Amino acid sequence: MGDTGLEQSALTPPKTTISKSACAESGALDARKPPSDPDLARLVEACPTLPEPIKRSIINLVLCQL
Repeated sequence: MGDTGLEQSALTPPKTTISKSACAESGALDARKPPSDPDLARLVEACPTLPEPIKRSIINLVLCQL
């Protein structure tokens, strides 16, 4: 049989559901309301259309400032 642990069987439905209305308490952006900073709002809006190298550059710039 092999090692077994707490793996979920493919036939067993999950016992825990995640509420779509649950929000992080860490200060993460709430997807239901736009960011209050206009520049950030523009960046969030443009993000899906940005090329991957540009996205990585933005992320690197932000992370270097933390």
